Amino acid sequence: MEFLLYGLERDETRDYMETLLFVHTDREQVERVQQIAANDGWHSFRVATFTPGTRPDFAQSINI
Repeated sequence: MEFLLYGLERDETRDYMETLLFVHTDREQVERVQQIAANDGWHSFRVATFTPGTRPDFAQSINI
C-alpha cells in the first residue's frame, strides 16, 4: 500500500489547490514529511491510500 500526502501552501484556502507532496509505502515517513512541511507553512493535510495493481473506484469517491 502507498500513502499519498496532499497539502495546501501557506495562505492558500481553496481546497482544490492542494498539492501532492509525497508518496511512500511507510506511514511513518509520510508523518515525518508532514511535520517538515507544516514547519514550512503547509497546512490542511490529507493522506490517501493506494494499493498498486488495483483499479481505483472513482464512482465510490463521488458524494451523491
